[in-house]
Amino acid sequence: MRDNIYMLWLSSFMGYIDARKLNFILKTYGSAREAFLAKPSEFERVANLKPQTAKRFNDNRNLEYIEELLAKLEKRGIAYISRDCEHFPTLLREIPDPPGGIFCMGTLPPDDTPKVAIIGSRQCSEYGIMAARLFSKPLAQVGVVIVSGMARGVDSMAHECAILGGGKTIAVLGCGIDVCYPGENVYLRDEIAANGCVISEYPPRIKPHPAFFPARNRIISGLSRGVLVTEAGIRSGTSITVMHATEQGREVFAVPGNISSHLSKGTNHLISEGATPVADYTDVLFSLDIPYEEKKKPEKKIALAQGEKTVYDTLSFDPAGIDMIVEKTGHDFGNVMLVLTQLEIKGLVEKLPGARYIKI
Repeated sequence: MRDNIYMLWLSSFMGYIDARKLNFILKTYGSAREAFLAKPSEFERVANLKPQTAKRFNDNRNLEYIEELLAKLEKRGIAYISRDCEHFPTLLREIPDPPGGIFCMGTLPPDDTPKVAIIGSRQCSEYGIMAARLFSKPLAQVGVVIVSGMARGVDSMAHECAILGGGKTIAVLGCGIDVCYPGENVYLRDEIAANGCVISEYPPRIKPHPAFFPARNRIISGLSRGVLVTEAGIRSGTSITVMHATEQGREVFAVPGNISSHLSKGTNHLISEGATPVADYTDVLFSLDIPYEEKKKPEKKIALAQGEKTVYDTLSFDPAGIDMIVEKTGHDFGNVMLVLTQLEIKGLVEKLPGARYIKI
C-alpha cells in the first residue's frame, strides 16, 4: 500500500504529462517510488521534461505534498486506485499505456462484472437516442455495467437509461475528476456516482483539453469487453474509441442506420469494415458470451400521480405531438403540458424539437 502513494504522486501530474510519459518514467525507474527518490536534476534529464513541468515535479517531491493531497481527496469523497492495487480493473491494466491509477467518485463495480461501452454522436438524431435507450436499459437490467463518456447526446442517454434500468454505469472523464464537463451534466454526474462511479486519470482541477479526450477514449474501451456505436458520422470522435477498441482486442458493435442519414454513415461503414451489426441487446450478450436470465432487474421506481400515469402510458419510443397526447388522454391542453413538464423533471420523458415527446 505504501508504494501506492508514490503512484499517486506521479498520477497527480497527469495533465502536465500524458500516460505515455508516465509509463516511460515507470519503465525507466522501475517504480514510482524510485522516481520519487531520484535526484531532481537527474529526473529532469531522464524524463526529458520541460523546465516548467520539471519544476512542478521537484517542488512537490515530498511526503507532505502526498499527505495533503490524500486529505483533500478524502474530504471530497474521491478515491485513488493505483494500477498496482488489486481493485484496479484487470482489463484496463492490460491495455497499451494504461493509466498509473484512476481517481474515482462512487463505487467501482466488481472486476468480474461484464462491462459494455455505449457511445455515439454528441449531435445525435432521435434514432441515435432511441438506439441508446434500447440497448443501455435492458443490458443494465441483466447486470451489464454501461460505460460511456458523459458527453452530450448518446453518452448521456446511455448513462441515464442504465440508471433507469436499475443497473450500474461508469462515466470516464477527459478532465479532472472534480470538473463536470459538460457543465449541464452536474445532476447526471451525481446520479452516476450514486449508481456506479465517475472516474478519470486526471487529478482534481485539471480543465478539459482537446488532447485529453482521445486519451479518455482508450479508457472507455479498455474497461469494456465490447464497444457499441449507436450512431456516428463518417468522421466522428467515436472512431478514436473504435480504433482503441480494435487495438485492445475488444469486439466492436454497430447499430445499422438509414443510408440517407449522415449520422449513420459512420456505423454503416464500421459494419462494412467488420464490426458486428446488432439490432437487439441480446445480440451483444450472445456475441460476448455473457450469461443472463430472462428475469431482469426491476426498474428504478418513481411514484406517479394518476394524471401523470395516464399521460406517461400514452407515450412510447416513437415521438408524439401534444395534439396526439391530448386526444389519447382526453385531458385539456394546459393540463397535458403541466403533466409533461412534471414528467420531464422526473426524468421519465424527453422533449424533442417540434414540441414532441418520447418515453425514456
